Amino acid sequence: MEQPVVDKKNADDPSPTIHHILIVDDEEENLDLLASTLRRGNRIFKARSAEQALEIMAQEEIHLVITDQRMPGMTGTELLIRLQEKYPAVVRMLVTGYGDMDVAVQAINQGRVHRFAAKPWDPGDIKQIVAEELERYDLLTGNERLTRDLIAKNQELLAMNAELERQKAAFEKLANEYRQQRELAIEMSEKFARANLDLIKAQEENKQKNIKLETINRQLEQLSITDGLTGFFNYRQMLVLMDGEIGRARRYNLFLTVMMIDLDRFKIVNDTHGHLFGDTVLRTATRIIRHNIRETDYPTRYGGDEFLIILPHTGTDRAMFLAKRIQADLKGHVFVAPNNDKIHLSASIGIAFFPHPRASNRESLISLVDEALYQAKEQGRDRIVVIPG
Repeated sequence: MEQPVVDKKNADDPSPTIHHILIVDDEEENLDLLASTLRRGNRIFKARSAEQALEIMAQEEIHLVITDQRMPGMTGTELLIRLQEKYPAVVRMLVTGYGDMDVAVQAINQGRVHRFAAKPWDPGDIKQIVAEELERYDLLTGNERLTRDLIAKNQELLAMNAELERQKAAFEKLANEYRQQRELAIEMSEKFARANLDLIKAQEENKQKNIKLETINRQLEQLSITDGLTGFFNYRQMLVLMDGEIGRARRYNLFLTVMMIDLDRFKIVNDTHGHLFGDTVLRTATRIIRHNIRETDYPTRYGGDEFLIILPHTGTDRAMFLAKRIQADLKGHVFVAPNNDKIHLSASIGIAFFPHPRASNRESLISLVDEALYQAKEQGRDRIVVIPG
């Protein structure tokens, strides 16, 4: 069997805290790339299979495991299930392609996996995710140590209290030893006071760590439902929001309108001026869209340059007004490219509403608004099309 590989290139890293990370992938190129990305400040272990990973886990103290899903023999999720059972404190991460996304989501929902990254992954994103998970791991393990210390100090306080009671009884019984017992009682009282101060300090430290942990958990929850580039809700959260608003509209007999926005000829901007400028254009466009909608509306990123806006309690007239205002603001904005070219963008917009004879659920409503957007494109772009009832 192939021997486990330890990446020692980070041995001279001056970081005061060295975390042990185990990377599992049957492809050597992927192992080396991940190891290079995560080497700084960490000690890297590499395994070519799940079976080899289990051998390393039995021999080394590992803090975080990041594994590919598809491997010969045991899959990534099967490995993480084994690790959850035997090493529950270890942070478990899964790297998967879009074809296995359902497997990753199911593993997260079952508590098998803490985080996952989709291929092709970005080195910066991977480093950030790993840093966040290791910080949370340190907080959790630190809390456990602090809890053990608190228990020990409580036991020490109980012992001191018992000793004080014994000394008090001896003092009352042996009046002729008053001075000696008095000095001993004073000494024990001082120890008790110091121990009590230590306990108060430890409790305050534990409180601050819990506050920080809660903040990190809230940030992680927000990251899981939003698009990293635009700040809009991501596609998965869009599906959840659509189901909720359709159910509310049906239950209370309310109007619900969805609007799909596509930036015309955005691909040409990307191809001509590069993806970094394209990302800047997308961020600016989403700020313009957000400025024109209400706080109660839900902006989501549907695709690359497509956005789906959920407008609760909104009829088609109000939606048409918003669409025209968004179109006008986008056309009126001047985007300055790196070569100082001045670029104007237009948008094609499709609008559909619920209830509608052809839309009884989330899928049919999305299909309807997509049809409206297609018609707007076919009519020459920079158009607004509403699917009539």
